[in-house]
Amino acid sequence: MNTRVLKAFAAPLAILIAAPVIAQEPYPQPPPAYQPPPSYQPPPNYQPPPNYQPPPTYQQQPPPNYQQQPPNYQQPPPNYQQPPPNYQQPPPAYPPAYAPPPPAYTPPPAQTAPPSSAPQYYQPHKASQSGGIKYHPFRFYLDGGYTATVSHTEDALQGGPSVGAGFLIFPSESIPIGLRLDGSYSHFNHTLASLDQSSQSTGQDISSGYTDIYGGDADLEIDLRMGHAVKEYIFGGFGYYKERTTLKSITQMPGFICFFTCEPGYIAVENTVSRDTSDWLQSWNAGIGFEFALADPATLFIEARYMRIQQNGLKQEFIPFRIGIRF
Repeated sequence: MNTRVLKAFAAPLAILIAAPVIAQEPYPQPPPAYQPPPSYQPPPNYQPPPNYQPPPTYQQQPPPNYQQQPPNYQQPPPNYQQPPPNYQQPPPAYPPAYAPPPPAYTPPPAQTAPPSSAPQYYQPHKASQSGGIKYHPFRFYLDGGYTATVSHTEDALQGGPSVGAGFLIFPSESIPIGLRLDGSYSHFNHTLASLDQSSQSTGQDISSGYTDIYGGDADLEIDLRMGHAVKEYIFGGFGYYKERTTLKSITQMPGFICFFTCEPGYIAVENTVSRDTSDWLQSWNAGIGFEFALADPATLFIEARYMRIQQNGLKQEFIPFRIGIRF
């Protein structure tokens, strides 16, 4: 109980004791007003720096005159009187001397061909010395091949083989136009439809039939040069042909059939029912071909043409393909 009372009065008592002491402390004074610094005064006895004086001019001294001359070496070098040994034998030549080379080959002067009268853009049958198609005013040829039927003609006739021959005439070397005369022979078998129609018209059983066409053409040929060993040509013209038609039938005739022994029987015999040949029929044709050089004057040619033959107001159309040799 006493302790609590003392603690309660201790704090006020401390304040009362410290109050006189706090009252005696002086009140802090404000700082003095700002005073500018005094103006700069140079230090007493100030002496300016002395003026700059350049260094004295350097006087170059001449080098000392050396009056003493260098010693004169009067003693000459020893005289070597002994000459080197005289080698009388020369050393061998190296490399060994060779014979001079043969003179350079000089080719013979080229032989210039005489100027041609043909225009420069076309030289029809000129060929180089190594070979080619050369100009010949007259040429003969043989050919063979296959003739195809076209349009309505193939309904009555089948295609068949053909052979031909002819000759060419080129009057001038400078003009690539020549006359062509050729003849041909072609063989055609009849179709089944044609055989049936023939059986009805003849009243007989026609078993086989064929038509032979032969004649000739007169054409103009124009050469189109492609090189010294090959050329292209076109041709066309008119001609005349004949047609020979053969119809056959088979009949059974009595006879003997022999096989080890002979027995009576019937033998099939083919008989010619009719063979008709037409008059000369007018035709025209046009075609194209290529010719290749062989050993002069021989050349190989391949050509195809379209040919039409007029007969009784009807037209028969063919395309012959032929290969041959010209001489």
